Amino acid sequence: MNPPMTIADLHDIVLSYPESWNRPPDPHPVPDPEPEVHRWLDRLALVTSAEEHLKYGTILRSDLFARHSYPLAPPDRQATIARLLALWALHDDRIEGRGTAEGAAERIGRAVRGAPEPPDGPGADRYVHAWWELGREFRRAGMGERWLRRFGANLTAWYRSTNDEAAMVRSRGRYPGSDAYLAVRLRTAGQQVWLDLLQYAYGRELSPAEHGREVRTAYRLAETLYVHFNDLYGMEKDANDGLPNLVPLLAHEQGVSEIEACREVARRHAGTLGDVCALSHRVRARVPSLAWWFEAFQHLLVGITRAHELSPRYAPVQVTEDGSAVRVRLGWRRSQEGEERVRSFAQVEQGVM
Repeated sequence: MNPPMTIADLHDIVLSYPESWNRPPDPHPVPDPEPEVHRWLDRLALVTSAEEHLKYGTILRSDLFARHSYPLAPPDRQATIARLLALWALHDDRIEGRGTAEGAAERIGRAVRGAPEPPDGPGADRYVHAWWELGREFRRAGMGERWLRRFGANLTAWYRSTNDEAAMVRSRGRYPGSDAYLAVRLRTAGQQVWLDLLQYAYGRELSPAEHGREVRTAYRLAETLYVHFNDLYGMEKDANDGLPNLVPLLAHEQGVSEIEACREVARRHAGTLGDVCALSHRVRARVPSLAWWFEAFQHLLVGITRAHELSPRYAPVQVTEDGSAVRVRLGWRRSQEGEERVRSFAQVEQGVM
């Protein structure tokens, strides 16, 4: 029998963010998104057992993700986003490793645009109907047709990407190679949807001119960051689910321990975050009308990472496949936006990265 693990056996992996980006949400929101999620899942019969209620109401805690990722949004909009995230995770778990049925991605993308009548009539698939209800809420909140079309298209693209993920797992198993994995994983990260929701959360839509190169670059960087911190927090979960994860992939490819692979992923996270800092500083100085969006973008990056740390779905202390114990945690540093990785930002602008 192995001796019990002690604190000395833990290997700390710290993900450092500028302390100025930290915006804790209201600790007592009204309405509270947590019971709102439970009531909505019940009403639409999206969960049908005590086990599912535990998983999606208590373990997932989509309210934590909504409140921390959009900390300055009104509580009613946080509650809508919490419902969306619970639905998304619930459906994702059902199709993970299998992909989505033909035509389903397009139906969901149309549904979330919130047309006056439910899609496919009263007999619509319960998930499609739930996305339609969310679309109706977006319309009642005043979101325009252009935003609804983009949001629906990005949600459709995400659902289509689950088929690519399923095909990768079927053909290559848990070790497809890091390049092949990242080519798919960056699309299944779902950051297009998370970032679209910034405009809904704060009730401010970007104009076509504002939704340009700088914002598109921010979207790409967010996808990369998400894979880094999600795979660090999800190592044990992915191993239990039989899915690929960047940490063991790098350990196998580089011939290093999984602890060293964790450190490599953390280094990549720090490098990408430096690019985000430089981009934010440059754009906020050059395009004042985007200052609010980039501030909200920074809050989102910190908040979604913190929610991974807080949600029971992801364990901050994990045991890797080679038996090491890893604790992933947030750290803070003084902000030095614009002083870090300016050269890397130039490469982003030139399309090198």
